[in-house]
Formats: sequence, structure tokens, C-alpha cells
Amino acid sequence: KTRRETSSSRLVMSLLCRSQRLRVLRVISGALALVVWWSISDSAAQQIRVVPSISVTERYDSNVFFTPESFLPAGTKVDDLITTITPQLNFIHGNTLVKTNLSVGAIIQKFVNNSALDNVGFNGSAGIDLSQAVNRMLPRMRGFRIMGTYLYTPSAPAFGAGGLGGGAGMGGGGGFGAGGIGLMGPIDSGLITQRIRTTMFSVGFSNSYSLSPTTDFQTSYMYSQLSFGGSFTPSTTVGGQPSNTVFDTTTHTISAGPTSRISAIDSLSMKYTFTQMSQPQFGDYATHGATLGWGRTWSKEWSSSATGGLTLIEPIPDTSSSGGQRRIPATMFPTGSVSLSYAAGSSFLRKLGSEIQETTGGSPTAGAGFLPLLAGMNMPGGIAAPGSYRLTLMYNLGVFPSFVQAAGPIYTHSIMLGSMAGITDRLSAQALFNFARSTFTSDAIGTTFTTYGTTVSLNYLIAPMFTANLSHQWLMFDSQSQSNGLNAADLGFAKQVILLGFTYAYSPRGDFFRSGAFWEGSSGGSSSAESGLGKSGSGGVDTKK
Repeated sequence: KTRRETSSSRLVMSLLCRSQRLRVLRVISGALALVVWWSISDSAAQQIRVVPSISVTERYDSNVFFTPESFLPAGTKVDDLITTITPQLNFIHGNTLVKTNLSVGAIIQKFVNNSALDNVGFNGSAGIDLSQAVNRMLPRMRGFRIMGTYLYTPSAPAFGAGGLGGGAGMGGGGGFGAGGIGLMGPIDSGLITQRIRTTMFSVGFSNSYSLSPTTDFQTSYMYSQLSFGGSFTPSTTVGGQPSNTVFDTTTHTISAGPTSRISAIDSLSMKYTFTQMSQPQFGDYATHGATLGWGRTWSKEWSSSATGGLTLIEPIPDTSSSGGQRRIPATMFPTGSVSLSYAAGSSFLRKLGSEIQETTGGSPTAGAGFLPLLAGMNMPGGIAAPGSYRLTLMYNLGVFPSFVQAAGPIYTHSIMLGSMAGITDRLSAQALFNFARSTFTSDAIGTTFTTYGTTVSLNYLIAPMFTANLSHQWLMFDSQSQSNGLNAADLGFAKQVILLGFTYAYSPRGDFFRSGAFWEGSSGGSSSAESGLGKSGSGGVDTKK
């Protein structure tokens, strides 16, 4: 009976075996390479822009090990002063067919009290928009984008570990909605490891095909890999287990479904999502999810979306049984998400800005970039137009893989509340609140993870190519267990980070730090007359092919 019940899911999983995945990825890569080459050679006017940047920050961290002080050997200094240097290149390519955003950088850290923690990390992020090129071959194809990220860091990469990078923008990941695994992989669940070498890699695509003037069929695929190396936290044992137990995790997420515009302000969507998760210590397990979504634009300022549905977790190993031969029957959980956004100008902020400085200016811009964000990057933006502000509230309820203390699926509630306001033409303020609470779907594992994180930041534009950032971060992580004899607060810790940083970006146009302006002026295939191609000092390093 069990074989009959899981035969269909095993068929889907068999399509994702390694050898077949490699063949599929090779075919897709070859096809995309041909499309890119064809579109580039076919386009007569295109722009390549390279903007180098560097940030230098001084940071006080009250707990550099991300672990309770009681776990560490006596005399260990848990707080430290850290100097961070982040060189980075932002690359933008645009023509009438293909648009590419790319960011590559290094993160160099020097510790005062714990010199053994000195390290060099790397990050990379890419987004390629092939919508116009694919539309030439398939006129009904309305969108086709490829996105990917890479991050190597000896620090914890979760949202509480670095909500703001050394530069202007907020770091973060991208989710695929209720129950899905986003670009940041299982990090989206808010789990935090102790200090350990962490490598994150993700790549995926999304597309949209027009079924009718009001209905599109959207599909997406995301591959995410999270792996760990040597630990930087002194080895400790709690309740008979290593306190820094982590699990490498690989996920594949496929989703598909139609979206219909039922009115000028309303849209409805249906989506099926299949996710396969693999952890060597636990095995392979999969989920199937179905959601119904509704989106509405209430006014020029207000917009919202909501989804709701169910996720089925296929039978998984029962780790509490001897030999792990038993399997927990398939279980079903409700999933959903809600987002609410408000964006407008404020007469109060404009008045406040005019009192702080005599002259205010600038024009509001809308971001047109599609580069995935990573914590620690020198991201464009951060200086909002004076008097403008944005509030965003996001809630998600879904199933993720656990990679701390025990492997297997977890059920996660997560909340993000963010705001950004332009006080003057040069001064902007940001605030961010994150919350996540995760429990294992198996009652045999009674562990609950709770993470709170806040960030408050001020960005000041000293010169068109030079900005300063002052921020305060607070993080609290708590892991409560009822199954392995640990006390409720044994694995809990809190930390604070105070950061002062300066970032220089060689962008003579003066658009790198202006919210949205960098993407707005560079993402399109504008003509030479419009963009000033070939002119000396037009911004960054511009070439015309």
C-alpha cells in the first residue's frame, strides 16, 4: 500500500536524479548560451557598465561566536571590534534583447581580540532578463529571467547576522511564496548556526507564458545548496550532542500555475509547488503544495497580496525509532503568505528636511533592477528621495528543511516589517524587524527555534560617490528542546552590533546611492543619445559595442 501511495511522487523524484539533472542543466545552459549569443550579436546598440566600489566599516559585535558564553572555554572574549573591507564590482549590460545585472565582491575581516577569526569571504549575485530575446522566438512568452547567488562566509548568514551590509542597501533573500524555498535556501526560515564556514549556492529561473490577454501561465525552478566546513566555535557538548551540529542541505523547487487579471486592480493565481530536499544524515524527502492567491492594488499608495493552501509532506524516516527503519506517515499542513505595502510622499518629512538643510531636491525613482540581494553586499540605493517613505509587511507560513541540531522538515512562521524614509536629499533612514519561529513537523523531535532581529540605520550621502552608514542591530536566538534533556534556555543567546561604515562607488553619474536610480538609468536598452554612451565621465566604465 505504501508503495502504491508513493509511486507517483517517486516518479517525480526520479526525474531529479543527479545524472538526469546534469543532462538537463547542460541542455538548458547550452540553449541559453545560444540565445544570449544570438541576441547580443543581433543587437546593434548595447551598453556595458562596470561600477567598482569599496566599503570600509568598523563594527562592534557583542558575540562573534553566535553561541551562549557559557559554552565557551573560560577566558574567551566573545565581543570584538572588527574592521571589514568590501571591494566589489557591479556589472550591468543592456540591449534591446538581453539585460544583465551582476555583482561580485569579497569581504575581508580583521578581528582585534580574536585574530584566529580573521577571514576572507566572497559573494556573487546575478540576474539575466531574456524576456525580449525569448519573445522573438515565442511571441506569447512574456517573461524569462534567470537568477543566481553564491556566498561563502565564516559568519552566520541568517537574517539576524547581517541585515545591512557595509554599503547602502539591505541584504536579504527572495522567497517563492508559501512553502517554497527561495534564493537564500533554508536560510529563509531564520535558523542560525554557530560560527562555522558556510557556503550557499542557488540558481533558478522563472518565466511567464500568455494563455490569453488576461491570463498568464507562470513556472519557476530553484536549486539551492547549503554546506558547512570547519567550525570556528570551540568544541562543546550539550546533552550528549555537539552543540554546533549542522547538516548540509540541497533543495529543488518546481512551481507552476496560472495568474489571471480579473479586474484593473485584482488578480487571482493558482500554483502547484513540488520541493525535494536532501540531507545526507536524514535522506531524501519531498513536499507537494497547492495554493490560491489574490492580489490587489488598492490605491497609488496601497497594495497587498495573500495566498493560502496546503502542503503534503511525504512519509519521512522516524529518527526516534531504533535503526531508523520506521517511517512517519504522510502529513498535511496549512501554508500561506500575506504582504502589505504602502509607499508615498510625506509633507512632514519634506518639512523636516527643509529645516535640516536649506535646499532639498532629487526626484523619486522606481527600482528596475532584478539583482538578488545578499547580506554584506555594497548594494545600490539607500538614499531615498526627500519626503518619500515605504512600509512593507510580509508574513509567511511554510515548510523548510532544518539544518541545525536535527535534520528533517520544519514548520516555520516568519514575519518581516521594513521601512525606508527620505529625510533630506542626502539623509535616509531604514528600519527592519524580522521574526521566525520553527518547529519540527515530527512530534518525536520537540525542538523549537525562535529568532528575533532588528536593524535601525541612517545613510548619509557625503558626496555623489561617497556615503556613510551608521546602524545598530539586535539579535536574539532561542532553541528550546523537550526531547534531549536540554534546559529551555541552554542554546539561547543575544547579541548587538554597532556599525559605522563608509562606501565609495566610482559612478560619476551620481546614481549609485540614489534609491532606484542606478537600475532605472542602466537596465534598459536606451539609445546613445538618451544614455550618453561614449561620453567621457558618464558614470562607471561605459563601453559601446
